[in-house]
Amino acid sequence: MIDLPESPAPRSTSEIASFHAHIYYDRETTRLEAERLRTWIDERFSVTLGRWHDVKVGPHDQAMFQVAFAADVFPVLVPWLMLNHGRLSILVHPNTTNPRRDHLADPFWIGPQLAVHGEKLPEESPIEQAPLPNTRVAAEILARPVTRKERRFSQLTMDQLDEKQKPLGEQIMKVSSIGIAGPYNPMLRSPVLGQRLFDLFHYLRWETSVPTKLIEFAILIVGRQWRSQVEWHAHAPLAAKAGLSSEIIAELKAGKRPPSMAEDEAVVYDFVTELTTAKKISDPTFARAKKLFSDQQIVDLTAVAGNYVMVAMMLAMAEETVPAGKEPPFKDKGVYS
Repeated sequence: MIDLPESPAPRSTSEIASFHAHIYYDRETTRLEAERLRTWIDERFSVTLGRWHDVKVGPHDQAMFQVAFAADVFPVLVPWLMLNHGRLSILVHPNTTNPRRDHLADPFWIGPQLAVHGEKLPEESPIEQAPLPNTRVAAEILARPVTRKERRFSQLTMDQLDEKQKPLGEQIMKVSSIGIAGPYNPMLRSPVLGQRLFDLFHYLRWETSVPTKLIEFAILIVGRQWRSQVEWHAHAPLAAKAGLSSEIIAELKAGKRPPSMAEDEAVVYDFVTELTTAKKISDPTFARAKKLFSDQQIVDLTAVAGNYVMVAMMLAMAEETVPAGKEPPFKDKGVYS
């Protein structure tokens, strides 16, 4: 019997933040087929259709347009493309922190394989989330009326709190811009846990070693990933007050990596994004963080990211949304997302 060589642990699909399909065409012979396929996709799938590139761009050796989509769209879109690509070639690849590997080692082709110039791609890059869908079917989904239903947790008032809940409720009222709504509404159902979490919130918001502007930026990054209406509604004004520029807040809200970040802001963006999507921190990103931040600050920043993922989960579970009369910040998903 031949012993197999020791192999590394298998990679997890949690590394994949989104997917791209590059649909290639020839301007002279198959452009009309590409236009027809693009129209079909627009009518059928909730994806993001990129610009037409009639000339070679980046690592691509032929004219193409890109289709960006989330992992949950993969099972319906990709088999459909297999059956409907016609004479067009399509490169489908995952988006992780290594674009060169994504395009060269881990993709697959629908139709004839074409050249891809890997030397034009980096080996390390911030992970790319699926952008907001821009197709007609996505717009139709968003236009459908939301069916209202009974709240999962009725909104508590201070008068309703019992002797175990009231001390925590009084502490919350002193610092919360939304009173005992938002995550506090479900937290008060478990007052011992709620008190422990409130004490943790207090440290991470006001006593942590990381500057307040960067803390609020990290919270917004998590809030945008989860499309958490309450997190964004509560913390976008706090981030602006702490000094985060309106341009960065707007770019982040639009699902983009803000292009005009200072060095510390860029490190926080890449650190938190990698940690919460790739479930790891690459050596280059950790080295950048180590250059700017102390060990305590790196640990505290990690705790902030994890804590506000938990808050987003609490809000999603309870289907908590913004206070009555306030506009939900995100229109791309349901009210409670």
